[in-house]
Amino acid sequence: MSQQNGIATLLKAEKEAHEIVSKSRKYRQDKLKQAKSDAAQEIEAYKTKKDQELKDFESKNVGSTAELEKQAEQDVQGELEEIKKISKSKTSDVIKLLVSAVTEPIPEMHVNAI
Repeated sequence: MSQQNGIATLLKAEKEAHEIVSKSRKYRQDKLKQAKSDAAQEIEAYKTKKDQELKDFESKNVGSTAELEKQAEQDVQGELEEIKKISKSKTSDVIKLLVSAVTEPIPEMHVNAI
């Protein structure tokens, strides 16, 4: 009978151990699910915050981009006007050089002829 009692005690202890392990596994799974849920909420909050920061940054800098483009366009137009003025003032000099080069040739030996 004592052997029967010992076996029954061992079976009872094994059953209790199995229940404890099952509870622990369930507790662990519940904690993992909760941690994943919390992490997903934190990630979503972080994404929302960063999206808002990006929108704020874009709204602040949209005007400055247009202003920079306008300023660059003005600079280019100013440089073009300056180039046109210089070309108008030098046109007569260039024509004189071309006419003199054609009408008054200077005989020289070509570099490869030597």
